[in-house]
Formats: sequence, C-alpha cells, structure tokens
Amino acid sequence: MIRILTISLCLMILAVSGVSAQEVKVKGKATTKYEGGLFSSSPSAEMKAKTIEAAKAAAWKRYTASFNAAKKRSYEAMEPQFLGSLDDYIVDYSIIDEMSDESSSSYNVVIRMSVDGGAVDSMLNSNSAAGAQMGEGSYFAFVFVAREAAARTSFKAKETNISMAEAQAKSKESIASSGGTTVSGASGKSMAKTVTGGSTVRKADKVQYRASSSSDINAKISEQLTVAGFEVVDYGDVVSECGGAEPAVIADEFSVADSVTRQTRKLAIDGARDCEVNFFALGTMDVGVNDIDPVSGLQRVYVSVRGEVWNIAKRLPKKVASVGPVQFSGLGPDADVARRNALSLAGEQAGSIIVDQMNMKNLR
Repeated sequence: MIRILTISLCLMILAVSGVSAQEVKVKGKATTKYEGGLFSSSPSAEMKAKTIEAAKAAAWKRYTASFNAAKKRSYEAMEPQFLGSLDDYIVDYSIIDEMSDESSSSYNVVIRMSVDGGAVDSMLNSNSAAGAQMGEGSYFAFVFVAREAAARTSFKAKETNISMAEAQAKSKESIASSGGTTVSGASGKSMAKTVTGGSTVRKADKVQYRASSSSDINAKISEQLTVAGFEVVDYGDVVSECGGAEPAVIADEFSVADSVTRQTRKLAIDGARDCEVNFFALGTMDVGVNDIDPVSGLQRVYVSVRGEVWNIAKRLPKKVASVGPVQFSGLGPDADVARRNALSLAGEQAGSIIVDQMNMKNLR
C-alpha cells in the first residue's frame, strides 16, 4: 500500500510539473482609496472588485515582464489586443491577502493568478509571419545531440617559481706603518637581496561525452516549430535524399567538442539546401548527474542546452536565432524518468526560444 501511495504521489507531482510548463502562476497587488459612507467606513463591493481588477492587471504586467527579449517585442506589437481580452488568458485567481485600512481609507489586496501560457503563445504565433501565412511553411531541419559526460580529465596546476639574488660588497683598505715596517690589510662588508616570484597555470578539464537518444528532444522541438507554422523535415531524410553529413558523424564530433568541424557543418548545410530546406539548426543538450530534489524528494536531473539556427536559403548561411546555454531541470521517481523529463522540457523551451526569435524577425 505504501509503495502504491508513493508511486501515485510521484505521478501527481509529474502531472503538475507538466501543467506548469503551460500554466504560469504569478502574484499581483493593488491599493485603492475609498470614501466611507454615512453608515459604513468599509470599502464597497464595487470598490473591491475594481481593486481586484487592478491587481490582475499588475499580475499580468509581472507575467509579461518575464518574457525574453524576442518574445517581448512580439508581445508589445499586440499588447492592446491582449489587454482588451485579458480574462481569456487567465485560468483563475485567488485572494491571498486583503486589508482595509480605515485610518487611510484604503483597500489593499494581493492575488495569485494562473495564466494560460499556451494560449498566449498560440496568439503570438498565429499573428507571426510564419503563423499567418497561407499554405505550406518553410522547411526546417535540425540536429540536437543529447550527450552525457563519459570521461573527465583534470590537470594539475603548473607552477613556475623564479628567484633572483643580488649581492653587493664594499671593502676598505688600510695601511699602517710601525717601526719602519709597512703593514697593509683590508676589512669588508657585504649586502644581499633576494627577489622571488612566479606564476600558476591551471588548465581546464577535458570532457569526453557519449551521445544518447534524442527522440524526446526532437519531438518537443518539432512540436514548437510546427505550431509556429514551419514544416519540420527529419534530418535523416535529408541525408538519404540529398546527402550531407551523417547524423552519427555529427554526434561523434559533438562528443569531443562543443561544435562540429567546418567541413561537417558545410556538408550538413549543403545537403539541407539541396533538399530545399530554408532553416537549419545544430545544438547540444548536456545531461548532468542526478541528485535529490530537496522539496519533493524525487530524483532531479539538469540539462544544459545550446544551439544555433541558420537561414540557408542563400549561398552564405545567416545566423537568425540562438539558444543558451540555459539550464532546465526534470523530476522523476528514478534517474531515467527525471532525465527524460529534463530533456523534454529542455527541448520544449529550446523550440520556444527559437520560435520567439524568428517571430521577432518576421521569418517564415
């Protein structure tokens, strides 16, 4: 029974985590001055409702302030439309604190509001250049490699010590005469100075990675791009039909470096261009070591994502979007589930960031 309850609790937490990616909770507060009536010094119901609406507007402002720069620019162009139908994007709200101050005739309220982030993104995408176009969108191919550290080589600090000694001697000669006999002698004094110094050189660790399955990443990135109006093309199909760098070669090069060689990148882009792909992306998602989340007690895994997108329609590729490096974490009853959840979230957020930047530039 205990085991069943534990599994159920884990599933509930994971379900809440999945919702939170679309449903964003944010606080808002507002204060309104009022005039007390003849028989009551408390704010009226109408005044309270007006203050709550002001708190909702404050919470919405805080929510939009969290947008990345690209998404914020797209939102600002449509802000009047959002503000005109704000309740369409508010899932619910609750009053978490309220106070009437009769001495200052003011009513204060603090609310917690849930915003439907998915609905907001859908509205922004539907009004973007890619989302608003009629017919088929531009072809988009990508390769994001999931990788885990397989070996780490640490180097000892190299120390160089330098010392310099300087000596100086002074002498004094005296001649004495006694009984017709001349005696000569010398007395001396010496000084020494020593200067020491040096340097310490520390070399960064050398990390070797092993590639792992990228299916969860591909699914989430594809979902974001498809909703935004792009036509996602599997890179494996590109290689089969038009040639280019094999996915395994790209994964091997990412296992020893944070980028592929110039030759491999060119082969990949040339193959995609021959298949009439307009946008091509390369990136990595580094999976960290699992630990225990102190709040839920579940296994936790962090994933760091980075990537770049090029417009390859013309002869020279032009970078039009980039991601990270940014980190995301996933939870699960074991390390494998936590890892998959982290990769899925990282893929979803990476796709969202790419879409925001391309929408800002009116690319389609």
